[in-house]
Amino acid sequence: MSPKFGGKSQNMLSLLGKLLQLDVGGPAHVRIAALGLRNPWRFSFDRTTGDLWIGDVGQGDWEEIDVLRAGWTGVPNFGWDVWEGRARFEDKPLSPGKLVRPVAVYSHGAGCSVTGGFVYRGRTVPALAGRYVYGDYCSGTIWSLAAKQGKAVPRRERISVANLVSFGEDAAIVCGLGFFRGR
Repeated sequence: MSPKFGGKSQNMLSLLGKLLQLDVGGPAHVRIAALGLRNPWRFSFDRTTGDLWIGDVGQGDWEEIDVLRAGWTGVPNFGWDVWEGRARFEDKPLSPGKLVRPVAVYSHGAGCSVTGGFVYRGRTVPALAGRYVYGDYCSGTIWSLAAKQGKAVPRRERISVANLVSFGEDAAIVCGLGFFRGR
């Protein structure tokens, strides 16, 4: 157990810091689908690929974007509170599960609290097609990223939103982001 943070996200006996799967078809059953999350602030499934994208708020220095590709098996471990972003946070062993490294990180020099978004599948902004769009609450910065040769390539977008807390999809433009339609 972590002396600083209680180690709950790495403790399989706690439901804190976990992604849970609920079986609602029969008797109530909760299963830990992933562990090692600190504060996932918005997650979404890419409606084309089925990949799960997560914006996970950091503790001290790093904000991160995580992705689980569709069809993953086993119990993924996002690493908190052993890892924060790509940096070691505490010197202790990782709990069971396969470590999933973030696809993108940014320091608190660029913001303070990630807001997860969506993979853009609209037609209004072709330059965003297939890119995951996310932002930061404190700086208002909006980024997008796409995987190229297995690595994420973030790009700062030319828009900012003060106190950004969420994104939304608009079915009228096939899973687009509402704020790009010009409110």
